[in-house]
Amino acid sequence: MSDANSPLSWVTAVMAGRPRSPQHIDGPASDRFAWEEAAEHSTVIQRLIHDHQGQWPAFPALLQDVFQAFYKLQPTLREPDAVDPASAANRPYVEQILQEPTTQETRTQTPLDELASAVATIVAGQKLAEQIAAHPDLDQAMQQHIPPPPTAQGALAKAARRAVQAAGDEAHAVQNQLMQWGLDTAALQTMPPGERLTMAQTLMQPRFRQMADLIGRLRNLARARQGGALRHLRDEFYRVTQGQDLSRVLPVEWAALTDPLRQLDFGRRFLEGQLVQYDVRPIPRQGRGPVLCAIDCSGSMHGASMEWASAVGLALMDTARRQKRDFGAVFFNGDIVAEFVFPKGKAAPHDILRFAQIGAEGGTCFEPPLRWALQQLATARFKNADITVITDGASRLAPDFRTTLITQKRAWGFRIFSILIGG
Repeated sequence: MSDANSPLSWVTAVMAGRPRSPQHIDGPASDRFAWEEAAEHSTVIQRLIHDHQGQWPAFPALLQDVFQAFYKLQPTLREPDAVDPASAANRPYVEQILQEPTTQETRTQTPLDELASAVATIVAGQKLAEQIAAHPDLDQAMQQHIPPPPTAQGALAKAARRAVQAAGDEAHAVQNQLMQWGLDTAALQTMPPGERLTMAQTLMQPRFRQMADLIGRLRNLARARQGGALRHLRDEFYRVTQGQDLSRVLPVEWAALTDPLRQLDFGRRFLEGQLVQYDVRPIPRQGRGPVLCAIDCSGSMHGASMEWASAVGLALMDTARRQKRDFGAVFFNGDIVAEFVFPKGKAAPHDILRFAQIGAEGGTCFEPPLRWALQQLATARFKNADITVITDGASRLAPDFRTTLITQKRAWGFRIFSILIGG
């Protein structure tokens, strides 16, 4: 029976007329959605495509294949005759990337993670473009839509290897940044991939990397200090009783050991548990109340001082989140610049980023933030809070407000702490 008369001949006819895919990595159409959303919302991806599409028309398809190599659970290659000939130059790169051992290391943190896969793709695409442009044979092959010649295989392998290594380093760095900033993975998943990618690229800027380092150091310092305080306040003496615990015997009992006859009596009362000693009880753990924080963002705080102040505020927020304490913060100069209230210290990722992006400008006046703090203390949420002011300088308070503040402080029993930034 000829193929034309076969019962499945219609399948062959449909497949023959089906347009070929520009992608070498196989998968359903739904796999494109994650890439298309990331590309639509990322100016870096759009710029990367715009800069190279004119010279290498198949470069956008190569970027999508690189994304799928990181994103898919089990990336597999299409048959060559199922791929658009215009993308033929991409296949050696895709094959080499899938074979690289570093790809498998990177894929421990990228499958089904649009953010990690997009970050890895951006860096890999930038590195591939650099390597292709630097090697004439690779450049010419991409322009002519043909695989590179055998003489360029070494350069091709080198380009893929460097691209994957750079991608793995960047994906790992982004994951570390998100952890340093205390960004909840579950909360990130609720954000559109494009917004997550924009946030990740922002956090990778030098200023935010330095701030993340400060946050980590302050967080570790806070945990160490809290741990030491709890160890030294385990219990207290609160009454006198009888027993045989020599570590808590009253000094008067030890005086008996200086007399031979009283030594015998000491021994008897020790065996019978009749020595006079202190009784102890654990010190009740003080309740951890809400946190109110006022951060100076006046012009004099510009630069490193502002980074330190924001890092201290974020470290306090992290402590509140771990201890399930309500957290409120206000940025001020001559007036209120921004307000934040996070129940139980839980902040959405975009709120954390907004918190860290407050700039420094204007004069300094402590009255607006302190009035704001008093308003918060009057609410049920912050009734038992203390106030922490983070600043690099001093400012006078009007006499009438100073009197009001002192009166309220005595009546409500709150405390005001100050953290001086710089000199």
